[in-house]
Amino acid sequence: MAVSDSIRKHLCFTPRGLAILGVGLGLVAGACGPEVTRFLNDNHCANTGGDAWCQSRYPDGSRLFCTWGTCGPTPGRDGCVDERPPSDDCYSPCGGGNTIAADESCIAGGTASGSGTETSTGTGTEPTEGSSSTGPIPCMGPEDCPDAAAPFCASSGECVDCAALDDPDGECAQIDPGMPLCIGETCVACSAKNTTVCDEQLLLCDDASHECTFCTEHEQCAAGACDLFDGRCFDPANVLHVGSGPPYEDIASALAAVDSMELGRAVIVLHEGTGFNETAEVTTGAIAFINAADELPLWINGGALAPTLAATGMDTRVYLLGLRLAVNANDVGLSCDGARVDVQRSRIVQNAGGGIVATNGCELVIVNSFVGGGANDTVSLDIDSASASVLYSTVATSTFGNTPAIGCTAPIAVNIRNSIVASQGGTPPDELSCVEAVVTTSATESETPPFDTGWFTDFNGGDYSLTMSGATTFMSIAQWQDGDPPTDIDGDLRPTDNDRLDYVGADVPQ
Repeated sequence: MAVSDSIRKHLCFTPRGLAILGVGLGLVAGACGPEVTRFLNDNHCANTGGDAWCQSRYPDGSRLFCTWGTCGPTPGRDGCVDERPPSDDCYSPCGGGNTIAADESCIAGGTASGSGTETSTGTGTEPTEGSSSTGPIPCMGPEDCPDAAAPFCASSGECVDCAALDDPDGECAQIDPGMPLCIGETCVACSAKNTTVCDEQLLLCDDASHECTFCTEHEQCAAGACDLFDGRCFDPANVLHVGSGPPYEDIASALAAVDSMELGRAVIVLHEGTGFNETAEVTTGAIAFINAADELPLWINGGALAPTLAATGMDTRVYLLGLRLAVNANDVGLSCDGARVDVQRSRIVQNAGGGIVATNGCELVIVNSFVGGGANDTVSLDIDSASASVLYSTVATSTFGNTPAIGCTAPIAVNIRNSIVASQGGTPPDELSCVEAVVTTSATESETPPFDTGWFTDFNGGDYSLTMSGATTFMSIAQWQDGDPPTDIDGDLRPTDNDRLDYVGADVPQ
């Protein structure tokens, strides 16, 4: 793809712009490397008068030769150097876009092609009395200010930093709209008081570096949810409340509205109300189902032969935060088929078909959550040709057979850390039927005393909060690491010192 000179110049003189525009324009690697930045500037000597232009620009004699290419001394933006380039391919004594190699007749002020023995003095006359032969040449524009520490040309003709300008923010925005603020002496993207550039990209502002950064937690975003697999916040304009009155009385009507939204990205906030009795399937885009503040919505499926919530397709991302998916009379609470699903601070329990099924390359993340099976010897977490990461969660099944809490069939990867895995029946290690799983700093029946429902507040009811007995059994097993959640399923604080011992499972007993 051809790139106009104006775009080329912008790319070469705006490194941050290069990182963004270079991909979109299909530029080859190194397109703004030395071989380009040496001649694309309109005021580069190779595009103007060659050696004569350099000599007029540097009357002190410090840079008398015009270079063009990748060999020879390293030039400034104007291409002028202090030694004759060693190769004719890199020497443009006459300018005009030519090198000696390209135009053998090119001789600058008596300097024979390739000889390098004589140097033109420009006009051939000595400086007149009163003229300056030393000191910097006054700048005419930013192209005359190659020093990154002083990239602006002030009205005085001096190259300065942004702080020395009359309108520092305005000048920063003019040279790069993505860096519109002058803080200290540098143009930056954002500050705690001005996050506009980051907001427009659905990113966060790091006030320490004044750069836009990706979100890593739902609570960081104004919309209440972060598209964690993408690193961008959801748009606050695309937040739909369900169960608190018109226009969205049920989840189905909210999902229908999302279909018309750009990119299909939205947050659906569920209110407690009388609960929701319906099924839903997300087949594209990104949807975050989150709880209204200080509420714990209940989402059940009393009749349909389907998962309460299904996420299907490799282009689908689904997030659950602070919800109960329970009492599905016929199927699982959540299914993930090829999609990416993140579950946090949620309870997916008491579903006849089991808690969660992950299949066909699904990427499943479970953090600070309870996952339980039904009353019919069902696996709580079933992983089939998929990957799963289980962190600070309690996965348990109510059974008097050998049904495991976690079962795997040809898993891609399974990582279990700081979690509880327990099965009411069977003989340990039947609670974990997944030899491929990597289990660290977690509690399984094989490593704890014989199973006791008394460890939990209401095991058969799917409430795996720890009792006093459970607190004694499951204390000081988990090991908190940087990046782990600072709170538990109820919002109670965890220790946040690296390597600090902690309670395993989703609950910190109070």
